[in-house]
Amino acid sequence: MSATRSAVRLASLALLVLAATRGAAQTPTLPPATSLVPLRVVDPAWIDTTTSACVDFFQYANGAWLSHDTIPAAYASSGVGRDMSDRNELVVRAVLDDAAARRATLPPASTLRKLGTFYATCMDSTAIETAGARPIMPLLAGIDSVTSAAGVVARIATLQVRGIDVAFRYSPDVDPHDAAHYVTWLSQGGLGLPDRDYYTNTGPAADSLRRQYVDHLARLFTLAGQPATAAGRDAAQVLALETELAKASLTRVQRRDPAATDHPLPVAELRALAPAVDWAAYFRGIGLTAPVTRLNAAEPDFLARVSALLQTTPPAAWRAYLRARVLAAAARWSRRQGSAVCAPGRRGQR
Repeated sequence: MSATRSAVRLASLALLVLAATRGAAQTPTLPPATSLVPLRVVDPAWIDTTTSACVDFFQYANGAWLSHDTIPAAYASSGVGRDMSDRNELVVRAVLDDAAARRATLPPASTLRKLGTFYATCMDSTAIETAGARPIMPLLAGIDSVTSAAGVVARIATLQVRGIDVAFRYSPDVDPHDAAHYVTWLSQGGLGLPDRDYYTNTGPAADSLRRQYVDHLARLFTLAGQPATAAGRDAAQVLALETELAKASLTRVQRRDPAATDHPLPVAELRALAPAVDWAAYFRGIGLTAPVTRLNAAEPDFLARVSALLQTTPPAAWRAYLRARVLAAAARWSRRQGSAVCAPGRRGQR
């Protein structure tokens, strides 16, 4: 049997196990394959038959469940959706653990061996901690060689290809005027803090948060081997540059208006809008082989501001900013980290 078919069969088994596992949410375990039973996404036992569905359908569908269910201490909500998500994570982990354990015996080019090797590498926290910043040193060395606006743009392209949010965002997305085709989108981005308000808000709380952000950046620089004095100086430069980017950014409320981010234009107009960027070189740098003739400049003023900053901001400040974006992107992988998505309230049994 081919490796691909093996992977498909394993994934199918994983889905069956997912459908079979509905129990305690806090300490779930995978049941044996012989105990597969259908998953009840809608359980009639949780329906409140004392309520008319035509009067209050939510109470009718979930009333009995609401009166009995308790939100576990580790969660902000409860419901079958969260239960399924927990089981799904267990199934994915079971698949990955199995692939990692058997990777040495699997065919070298098989999907499962690649999967197991990748997962085992990511989970080897000892090797990750030992490596420290070495894996990103080539990126940092490339940034250290930047001495001009053209060099900054080249580094922006290199980092974006690696998934690092820097300067602005590039994405292929559906053309809002022609759903049958995709179009290149250039959008605001490149901020270390969540959005522009964190840079522009005033008051003691906002000032304190920005000071803590600078301290955080300085520590990142120090951990990467930079002297403390230089790290503090560069951290301040990063905040200053990101603040300029933030001032040119639309607010979240403004971006809710589709018209605010709908600015299709030919590449010739993009060159006039942001002349400091060699767009042909940039597009080559992110791997586009076909010529870009038309795109959507989602926030034109932001792109124009990036162009102006390339001309007026010293290369040293750009180097500090680029290093900060690399370190921030890599820091999450330096130790095992968990994440939680909080959704307040109860979602219902559906």
